[in-house]
Parts: sequence; C-alpha cells; structure tokens
Amino acid sequence: MLRGAKEKYLVVRTHGLTSHLIDPSEIRSWVFIEDEKALFDKISATEYAGFFEGSEDLLDVVKIEEASIRVNSIRARRIMSLSRGTRIEDLVLAFMSKYDIENLRRIIFSLLYGRKEQELRLLPVRFGTLDIDKLSKAQSFENLLDMIEDRKVSNIISSWLSSERDVAELDLLMDRYYLDKMLGHLKELKVGKQSPVYQLVYSYTENFFLRTILKSKYLQINKNIISRAFAKLPFKRILSISEKVEDLNSFLDELVNLAPYRSVSIEIRDAIKDVGEPWVIEHVIGKKTYLDALRISLKGSMTIAYILMYLITSEWESQSIKTVLLGRMSGVNPEILYNLLSPPTQ
Repeated sequence: MLRGAKEKYLVVRTHGLTSHLIDPSEIRSWVFIEDEKALFDKISATEYAGFFEGSEDLLDVVKIEEASIRVNSIRARRIMSLSRGTRIEDLVLAFMSKYDIENLRRIIFSLLYGRKEQELRLLPVRFGTLDIDKLSKAQSFENLLDMIEDRKVSNIISSWLSSERDVAELDLLMDRYYLDKMLGHLKELKVGKQSPVYQLVYSYTENFFLRTILKSKYLQINKNIISRAFAKLPFKRILSISEKVEDLNSFLDELVNLAPYRSVSIEIRDAIKDVGEPWVIEHVIGKKTYLDALRISLKGSMTIAYILMYLITSEWESQSIKTVLLGRMSGVNPEILYNLLSPPTQ
C-alpha cells in the first residue's frame, strides 16, 4: 500500500519515466544493422547520445561501460530526488551503492598492486554512500582504514588484512557487503513477505548472488572461500550446490536440477557454447533479473516496488546495448545475439 500523496506522486512519475526507456524489441533489431554509422545514428537518438562522440566509440569497451553507467546514474538521481522523504529513499540509495562499492574495490586493488594514483580508473559516478574522492587519495591500507567511516567496510578490510590476503575472498566480501546492505534495508521497510517490494528486492539480491557464484565458478575460486564469504545468507540452495563443486560446468550440472534455476542454467550453458565469452553470464543473469522484476511489479504496478523495477529495467536496457556492441566486436552471429536478447518465450 502507498502511504501519502508523495509516494503516489513518485510512483506515477516513475510510470512516466518508464515510458521513455528504449523498447527492448528496438534494441534487438540493432543486431542486424551492419553499418557502424547507421548503428551510431540509432544510438544518437537515445539518452546515450551525449556519451559517444562518433561511431568509433562503439568499439571502445571503456566508453561503452561508462556511457551505460552515466545514463543509469542520471536516471537514478532523478528517482532519488523524487523519493526524498518516502520509505523507498534509502532503498534506492542502497541499490545504487554498488557503484561506490565497485570504486572502493578498485581503490583497494590499486593499493594491493602498487599502482600509481593517476593510473587508478574509477567509475565516473559517486552516490555518497562512501566518500570515494577522499578514499582514492589513500597511499596505504592503514591510510585507507583511517579514512573509511563505515565500520562494516573497515572491519571487512581489517579482517582481510590480518588473514592470508586472498584477493578473490576480498572481492567476494565486497559483494557480500552489498547484499547485506540491500537485505538490511528490506527489513527496515517492515513489509510482509508477500508484498511486491519484498519479493522484488529478494529476487534482485538472489539473482545478484547467483551471478556472483557463477562468475566465481568460472574463475574456479576455491569453494571454501565462497562458503566463508557468503555464510548465513538466505539463498541456501545456491550455496549448497556451490559447496559441492569447484568449476562452472559442474555447478550448472547441479543447478539444472532445481526447478527455479533450470532455464537459466541451460541458457548460460548454451550462451557460453555459442559465444565463448564470459560476459554472457552477466547478460543472462541480467535478463533473468529484469524478467523477474517485471513479473513481480505487475502484481503491484502502483506500489513502491515499481520504482525499483524501473531502475532494474534501466540497467537491463544498458546491458542489452552492451550485448549488441560487445557481440559485434566479438563477431557473434546476429541471430545468436537476437536470441540472447529475446525473452525465453520467444
């Protein structure tokens, strides 16, 4: 149920913003455009236009990633401005905090590998959940810990520094921090488990966790490290499979036996076979996240769940465009790309 005129206004405005997103069928049609200039003209008619100077930028992975992040940042800030004083304000900020967390991850790795500050490539957005501009000036881990105000983050890094300093484990612990942040805000909303916003946040975090596990299995990260990082999370079926196997193929073999994950397991296996690139994992999970959010939000199109659905849909739009561009760069057959972008029912 909506509380007050401001929440109702926010949901109605979000419906309006959703109407400005690119139709998924339009993006799918781009895979058949052979001429780079013609594809650039298509993208130039969208909100991504200002972040590509010419058709050559469509072959630059960094520019593609930055354009996606900037567009999603602009949209999220619009929602943040509208949501001030409502129940969902902190949840929206928590949702977008993954970009600050990724920047912190990059700062940590720069210290770990001794890179110079000018070589530190940060994401071009800040959401204020962590003071990234200040943290980026740290010259040592001790210096970094002194600067971090969030005790949970500093405890994670301190514990890691006093252990074997396995880089993979720290990487996973940053993801765990994000998952805890999202699930913690869900508790603060004090909504029932059958409410659309509860189901949507739970679904989103479960898919985020699944993507993390899939990428970990692809990289063959030790299963004991994964278990330590994600102990006591509610997604026990996924974690129990992870604890049995080390590699991605074995994980998918087990995952296919669980009804909720059967189709995504088959799709990932087929996508890796057809494309041969690890980015298809993020793509397939991104599609699942979007379709799950769409299904849940239909139950409550006039609830605050719709606001998160908008942000997830925006990210799926960006992921779809990246898939078109990365697929072209990798020489993937347009028909394969089209199928990757299509919902499972098509």
